[in-house]
Amino acid sequence: MQKKDKIKLGIIGCGKVSHERHVPALNLIPEIEIVAAADTQEDRVRSFASKYNVPKQSTDYQHLLNDPEIDAVGILTPTSSHVEIGLAALEANKHIFMEKPLALSVQDCDRLISSSKSSDAKVLLCFNLRWHRLIKLAKKEMSLNKLGKIKAIRSVYTHFREGQYAPDWHRILDAGGGVTFNESVHHFDLWNYFLNDRVKEIKALHTSDQFYEDESSVIAAIHENGVLGSAFNTFRTSPNSEVEIYGEKGRLYINMYRFDGLDFFSSSQYPGSIPDRIKKIPQTLKMFTQALPILRRGGDFQATFYNIWSHFADCIRDDNAPECTLEDGKLAIATALAAIEAFKRKEGVHINV
Repeated sequence: MQKKDKIKLGIIGCGKVSHERHVPALNLIPEIEIVAAADTQEDRVRSFASKYNVPKQSTDYQHLLNDPEIDAVGILTPTSSHVEIGLAALEANKHIFMEKPLALSVQDCDRLISSSKSSDAKVLLCFNLRWHRLIKLAKKEMSLNKLGKIKAIRSVYTHFREGQYAPDWHRILDAGGGVTFNESVHHFDLWNYFLNDRVKEIKALHTSDQFYEDESSVIAAIHENGVLGSAFNTFRTSPNSEVEIYGEKGRLYINMYRFDGLDFFSSSQYPGSIPDRIKKIPQTLKMFTQALPILRRGGDFQATFYNIWSHFADCIRDDNAPECTLEDGKLAIATALAAIEAFKRKEGVHINV
């Protein structure tokens, strides 16, 4: 592909996440042009095409894959359809941007991985939090060995969702729903991203309600290198998304919903002391000036979608390897499925992938 050429993109799945997250980001990326859309619901794809001036539309995604004009597809559908559409897209040699979670089972992840090895197509999994400004800064801090030997990692993902209008794929465990599978995979991926290691054993507890089979969960895990992990997830409180990494030299705190949500505490430092907070005023002002330009892309969280789609474009145009792979998606799925098995069996589960 010549650098002057636009990447012709087909969107498969015209639901809420397409409208709220992906299209606003794509509209800011001149290298990509949405030329087609597909959705099983005719009224939804017609509305999508009309709203965004998309020239081609279909209720059959195969029409997009058969179209020689289309270079790449965004698979933004429920998880249960990912393996079918992904395999077909690889067969058609289309570059793939796929929403998380990757698939409903480790076996389906393996099918996609195997097929991708015989294709020249670029495949990028949408673990967009890797492209969060503060996550990138935290990763850099860790590369400088500021934390020393890592002892533990802690995650919190919370949100408030009504539930009564949620589709089955968001509510029912076997359909890919629930907070542990559909949402916590983001944080399980961040564990792998920060630690360069995988979870080997996991224990979990959860609660359900009238809408969600998995409404809240608490996870305890240990990685192969001995680092402990814990997570709390729920659909029933105010929004929060944070990661904290504990090392022998100090701890690193990241809150992805705050512009100044990155902080380092040395091993001798207690949080909240007045002298320490005064010293950190310049850091807060610096983060404020960093965050201001990102407001035009919807703030730090929405900007992750702009960043990851831009990375996808770079991978295609410059023949670069994607930074978030199908193998990464498989590791996060294996962890989430083990957690679900653990709270079903009420005992620890070993992960073998």
